[in-house]
Amino acid sequence: MKEYTVKDIAKIANVSPRTVSRVVNEEKKVKKETREKILKIIKSTGYQVNLIARSLRKKTTGILMVFVEKNAANYIGNFHNVFIRFLDSEANRLGYKLIVSKSSASKVEENKHDGFYLLKNGFADGAIIFDTREIDRRIDYLVERDIPFVIVGRDNVYESTSFVNLDNVKAGYLGAEHLIKRGNRSIQFFLGDENFTVNQDRAKGFIQACNDYHIKSELRHIDYGIMNPKSAYKKIKNILEEEVPDALFVSGDQRAIGAYHAIQEKGLKIPQDIAVLGIDNIPLSEYYYPALTTISQSVRKMAEGAIKILDQQLKDPENHKSQRIIFQPKLIIRDST
Repeated sequence: MKEYTVKDIAKIANVSPRTVSRVVNEEKKVKKETREKILKIIKSTGYQVNLIARSLRKKTTGILMVFVEKNAANYIGNFHNVFIRFLDSEANRLGYKLIVSKSSASKVEENKHDGFYLLKNGFADGAIIFDTREIDRRIDYLVERDIPFVIVGRDNVYESTSFVNLDNVKAGYLGAEHLIKRGNRSIQFFLGDENFTVNQDRAKGFIQACNDYHIKSELRHIDYGIMNPKSAYKKIKNILEEEVPDALFVSGDQRAIGAYHAIQEKGLKIPQDIAVLGIDNIPLSEYYYPALTTISQSVRKMAEGAIKILDQQLKDPENHKSQRIIFQPKLIIRDST
């Protein structure tokens, strides 16, 4: 297939190469009918804009980095995939492209394969950060270099940062409250890394609900480090060897698959023998058997909010102010509780 150049497009459109460049670089000094004609030719020929060349002219790249936490399993979970899909859709609508990069809150790498290298050297304009911790070196790095970014989570260190977040304290409370109101007294709560702010907040809400409903401390248990379906499977399998709790609350619908496996392997029924509740409301959760009761995070709205804030930072950096948007969790009751 032929690779078309600016001159080729100009010749087909019967305009100057400079006019084509103005359209490609989204400059305003082009008549509407001429712009539409050139864009139609670009689409039909499959002409590819040279992003690096355009960035040198505009001093922007139109590229946004998305940083997710590295994990031992070396894959991005279902929740992150769904969230990134909505981020990508909204970013594309506003003319941006996304690059996903694995990262660590404990340190920032600057090798040529890392997203921070691209940001530092001007090959990306801004960033979105997932999986934050109380002490997060990625946030320090971006603040110190005045690089525009938005957090999916929270930050209590800097007043200037912007974020979108679920009210995770309320999510933990809502889940515990639902299970308690269904008559469950002994409740096991599975969470991921204890250092992640999201897990700290959910644990806080869970404990508060248990206190409010007078659930004895010996009947409520929080287990951290449940990072994937495999660890959820192993943990609940070990617990079931000793006793069968009334309910299992799992932070992450994807991890609940492992719990389902262990419970059913033991010959127990959900929810008759043990109720199971998740968080995320991933698309697959309603197809578990039985369908998983879960807590929705309003992922689409959170993704759109994150991109909107970052877009405002990039387009009007002088007047942009910190924005912190908190979304409310919603209980989705199905068959597992």
